Amino acid sequence: MSWCQQRRVPVVVSLFALFYAATGAAAEFGDLVLLNGSVYTVDAARSWASAVVVNGDHISYVGDDATAQTFIGPGTRVIDLQQRMVLPGFQDSHSHPAEVPNPATTLDLHGLVEREQVFERIRQYAQQHPEKPWIVGDGWDEAAFLPDGQPTREMLDAVLPDRPSYLTNNSGHEAWVNSRALAAAHITAETPDPPNGRIARDARGQASGGLHEDSAMALVYPLIPPLSEEEREQNLAAGLQEMSRLGITAVVDAMATPEVARSFQALDQRGALETRTELCLPHSPEADDDVQIRSFVAQRKALAGRRLRAGCVKIFLDGAYASHTLVLMEPYSDDAQFGKGKLFVEQERLNRLVTRLDAADFQVHVHAQGDGAVQAALNAFAVARSVNGVRDNRHTIAHLCLIDPADIARFRSLGVIANMSPLWSLSDAWETVFAPRLFGPERVKRLFSSRTLLQAGVMLVWGSDWPVTGVSPLDGLETAITHRYPGGRDLNGKEDSSLNPHERVSLEQAIVAYTSAGAFLMHEDASRGSLSIGKMADLVVIDRNLFDTAALDIHSAQVDMTVIAGKVIFDRTRK
Repeated sequence: MSWCQQRRVPVVVSLFALFYAATGAAAEFGDLVLLNGSVYTVDAARSWASAVVVNGDHISYVGDDATAQTFIGPGTRVIDLQQRMVLPGFQDSHSHPAEVPNPATTLDLHGLVEREQVFERIRQYAQQHPEKPWIVGDGWDEAAFLPDGQPTREMLDAVLPDRPSYLTNNSGHEAWVNSRALAAAHITAETPDPPNGRIARDARGQASGGLHEDSAMALVYPLIPPLSEEEREQNLAAGLQEMSRLGITAVVDAMATPEVARSFQALDQRGALETRTELCLPHSPEADDDVQIRSFVAQRKALAGRRLRAGCVKIFLDGAYASHTLVLMEPYSDDAQFGKGKLFVEQERLNRLVTRLDAADFQVHVHAQGDGAVQAALNAFAVARSVNGVRDNRHTIAHLCLIDPADIARFRSLGVIANMSPLWSLSDAWETVFAPRLFGPERVKRLFSSRTLLQAGVMLVWGSDWPVTGVSPLDGLETAITHRYPGGRDLNGKEDSSLNPHERVSLEQAIVAYTSAGAFLMHEDASRGSLSIGKMADLVVIDRNLFDTAALDIHSAQVDMTVIAGKVIFDRTRK
């Protein structure tokens, strides 16, 4: 059944279910009946219930246990929740599951905050994989290389003298390479910086091992032996399986390169893609827009499948902290040479591009971290609206580290969805060391303005940006309401403090951003996102009621079951 067909089912089902619920008789036996639970529906018509009945791929009843029991027949699976919590399935609205390091193919450096730990992990991986011509890894953290946060090729040469290496940081905006990799790419002191990128250099002007942003990273990346299609599919399947284990039933892949798109399509075509997926096709500032738009239209049609769509285009407007590639309203506080930063796509071109994509019914998904980039994106959406009129494409801006206060209200007036990563809103090195240097003491007070956006009536969704940070929605819920590390202790075990506590949101608001608001972003709010009669049976069972759980203990809750379209995808009790 296609997604379009699925949208027609709930109306009919709702009429039958409502009739039989009112009369106390069962329209038909349920396939799955959940009883004795704390069911938080995210439905304004009825916030709480104790039971849910699932028939096929949809919800046929939400309410009390007595009525739900009338749906139990010989083949019904009945689960006594014992007051465990049921929520709509979580949606990650900005993620990269295909890029999550698979130990079989990629060195994983995530979570290491001491440089010696980083060196040892690299050394061990290289020893374990003597067959690999290149050592490729992901996830190193600038915190391990303070005070400037920048490792050098000499450091990597000492650990990997015999093979070229390419290691991306945990933002995905910088690669750390050794001398062999630089030599293979013929990068010398004379090599110019590419557009929208930068080659880090030492005091002598020699390349020091850092490649900032995609255009600079692309000087080396094409030299790496590519993974096979089978390996790519295995990597993606492993990432999606982990998301299912954590209760995620829908995802927006925010950077679906042709290789990533092929992997998703291969899984979908053989019925192995359970997670509802929207692919964002990446725009390249270096390529011709006419050619790219024709390609986007063709890919949208070719990739549409059972659980797969590709109606989104990703535009990068700026970069990341470490590279000084954010675009700001006022100059950087630490280094005058960077000025305010430079848009990756200049405003006039951006206006034309967004207007054309909007007219072609694409959702535009913009990467914008600096307040200058955010304003440029809003300006483009305003132009598109003035040319095309009001359309229902549900454009979104992701990350939103800084927003100019004057632009907050424009999100709502333009119908733009704010897309933020809750696990960024804590006192890590990015926000307590680098952000104050780059932005100064006043601007850091308005980092991650999630509560301010909600108070202005803006729709907010959560996206993890995994593997940049963790992907667990339970961790994300806790951080959204505390602005602290899960459990209240940093990676070194030291008690932390709340980052900009005035921007914390309530648990109810945080849940909406992971559920119904996410469904709205993907144009699926009519068929999922709440536990309502007639909607698709996408739900998650959690081992405790989060509303009765201390804020700093939410991360310790566990997902017991994940259900997508009535099918149990993950069950913690069944090994």
